[in-house]
Amino acid sequence: MWWQRLAVVLGGFAAGALARRWAGDTPVPQRSVDKLAREFRAQARAHENRLRQLEARTDAHEAKLKDLPTTTQLMSAMDELLSKAMAGLDSRLTAQARSIETLQMTVTQTDELLERVLESLDALQDQTR
Repeated sequence: MWWQRLAVVLGGFAAGALARRWAGDTPVPQRSVDKLAREFRAQARAHENRLRQLEARTDAHEAKLKDLPTTTQLMSAMDELLSKAMAGLDSRLTAQARSIETLQMTVTQTDELLERVLESLDALQDQTR
């Protein structure tokens, strides 16, 4: 019976030790805490460096955005280009219309001249008969 009580007491000690270990009551060695602190500081520095890089890139993008023309400026430039293109097209169409009129006038004059020549030839032919 003495052995049974001893076994129960030892079992209680073992159960208490396991319960403390599982509950986290065991003290963490200082080396582990120092290692975790170093890792945390290294991660914090890495994140700070990455944040600085992102801020620099953001500033560069903002500078580029400031250099881009506004919608109003783009519309103004497009209107100007379109008006120049339309003016050029208008002048070419006017020149072509003048050329067509000149060609029509030349054809009419040629037809009249040819008609007179043919009339003259007919008159000559009638005289020679």
